[in-house]
Amino acid sequence: MNEISVSIVVVSWNSLPFLRTCLDSILGQVYRPISVVVIDNASEDGTQEWITKNYPGILLKCCDKNLGFAFALNEGIRTTDAPFILSVNPDVILRPDCLGHLVKVMLEAPKVGIIAPKLLRSENNQVLDSTGLFINRSRCPYDRGQGELDHGQYDQSRKIFGACGALALYRREMFEELAVNNEYFDEDFFAYYEDADLAWRAQLCGWQAIYEPLAVGSHVRGWGDSLRKQRKKNPTGPRLALRNRYLMSVKNDRVSSFIIDFPIIFASEVPRLLYAAIYMPPVLLGIFDFFKLFQRMVQKRRYLWGKEMVKKSNFRPWIMEL
Repeated sequence: MNEISVSIVVVSWNSLPFLRTCLDSILGQVYRPISVVVIDNASEDGTQEWITKNYPGILLKCCDKNLGFAFALNEGIRTTDAPFILSVNPDVILRPDCLGHLVKVMLEAPKVGIIAPKLLRSENNQVLDSTGLFINRSRCPYDRGQGELDHGQYDQSRKIFGACGALALYRREMFEELAVNNEYFDEDFFAYYEDADLAWRAQLCGWQAIYEPLAVGSHVRGWGDSLRKQRKKNPTGPRLALRNRYLMSVKNDRVSSFIIDFPIIFASEVPRLLYAAIYMPPVLLGIFDFFKLFQRMVQKRRYLWGKEMVKKSNFRPWIMEL
């Protein structure tokens, strides 16, 4: 008989086309007990009314405006009290035994604070979406295996840098230790790379992350868009991603490590910025956004690096040669 309760948090923003399959897969989990909360970021597609009508047993909390993925996820965590929290994007579908496998690993390893499942592409379950989050020497987080055909090459459980926030199990004890001003995920990030930032802080504070391939889900990601379609997309996402990568390094990176890798970082950033300048100039506003938040990140860095464990930590083993 299962005894450890799991709180499942779904953050929704105009996600109605995906919600039925997502919520049904959550409610179809073999593992019990669970509680489910949906935090809706002021959707305009009828999400709130639809959930109230079709899923009366699910707790729904509605934001007056879109306050960002990080804020909404934090609100879901604060609303619940279970020792384990599963974050689920609305465009994710879980296999019935997914949660059970994740919880089993968490129970066996008290210093594990993050567990990543095997994520496949929803449009083609033979293609991998994520087998754990890693970071390279240019300080760009990436999902291991993304876009590769799944032929068992990532079927071994192992330690990883972190988990893709689309589907991940977290330990509340870790959240409470990492929280700054009652924020678990950094709300200054709004969206993009808040999962990588959390993973980085967790590693610095001595928490471990594990990849568990027996836990499987599928995720919609839209990587099949042509370059033309990519250029027409709203630049807000890439702009936030650019800003947040820089913020993440300011807050978490060891100065000596950054200096060692600076030539690689510089060589990587110049082509990215030139590409943005040519094809999507508004993305470069992310640099100005970065400087607006620079001082806040310095303050958070002082708090983080004031911890003795962080001062003694070694980040370099997690930097991959890519």
